Amino acid sequence: MIKNLKQLERNLGYKVRDNIFCLAVDTATKSGIAILFINKGKLQIHTCLMELPKLSKDSESKAEKYEEHLREFVKLVDEVIIKSLPIYNKPQSLLVLENSFLKINVVTFGFLRALQGIVYAKLCDKFGEVKIIFPITARNLVGFQSTLPKGSTPKNKKKEIMKFISNIIEEPIKDDNIADALLLALAGIKL
Repeated sequence: MIKNLKQLERNLGYKVRDNIFCLAVDTATKSGIAILFINKGKLQIHTCLMELPKLSKDSESKAEKYEEHLREFVKLVDEVIIKSLPIYNKPQSLLVLENSFLKINVVTFGFLRALQGIVYAKLCDKFGEVKIIFPITARNLVGFQSTLPKGSTPKNKKKEIMKFISNIIEEPIKDDNIADALLLALAGIKL
């Protein structure tokens, strides 16, 4: 994996911020988390997944299942993200969240917005700066250009993004949620 700022900038084709701690979260039922710590030209990248457990079938309604997921997500944010945050200089820290958008399914949109709100509420006061970025904006900021024909499946697009991010950080990415989180982080630290 890439270890220094100069190589990262060369791979991206643009300058990024030095001396920053960046946490990026791609919120979903399987959320990708990326941590970039850049200090005096040295780069550390850490990633992880935060996956909600499958809901029990004995829940009576969709509303109960929705509430159960949100409660589980709050616990996961506390256990996975907050407890694992290192001590850092708050003014030089950045939280980047994916801004969800209404595509087709209003229930999914509401769910993703709720997850984003949980992460924001739990973490916003721990960071010096917060950015909320739409996925397409993040792709544009890092210079991602799809070469797939129109009408390609979302799965193929995810694979293309995974390959793009793998080339930038010089390590294979095996999960599209991790790729999305890294993409958000790289867009967030762009100068």
